[in-house]
Amino acid sequence: MATSSPLIAEDACKYLIVYPFLPLTISKSCSLLLYVISIVIWITQQWKYITIPSSSLVTYSPIFDLISIAILLVTLWFTLQKFFWRKLEMGLNMFGLLLCVFTTFLLLINHPSSFSMYDNVLYNHLLISISWTFNVIWSTFHTEDTVSKLLIPGWGEATEEHEIEALEMHF
Repeated sequence: MATSSPLIAEDACKYLIVYPFLPLTISKSCSLLLYVISIVIWITQQWKYITIPSSSLVTYSPIFDLISIAILLVTLWFTLQKFFWRKLEMGLNMFGLLLCVFTTFLLLINHPSSFSMYDNVLYNHLLISISWTFNVIWSTFHTEDTVSKLLIPGWGEATEEHEIEALEMHF
């Protein structure tokens, strides 16, 4: 006799590879990898060279990268939880794009000619900017609002029937 078991992590992760979300998942995963590489470059260069020839704003670039990583992880978590609102996704992607463009602009302004660390980080940020732009465009034109009640424990227990019907019709 088979019993219904709760949704396991393997089934939940399958949602990341469903069509409208698969390109976003790939793009965000690549961006995450590039951000991690940029931060590793910053950390290794900080230890090699005690004084980096840059303005004080460029030293905040890793902090902007960490904020962008947090935004990426939040959007991936929403996708994993099957909680996808187009406006929220577009807003987070726009904020990530603005942070990346701002960091790229800082790196371009304060680019020393002899310091190759900036070249590596700048190249990463240019690729990440392309990825954020793709995320904004894809989430605008190819996705729809989706909220699943599968991963929300106790969904609809303390609400009235007409409220649940209104929520289900909205999504």
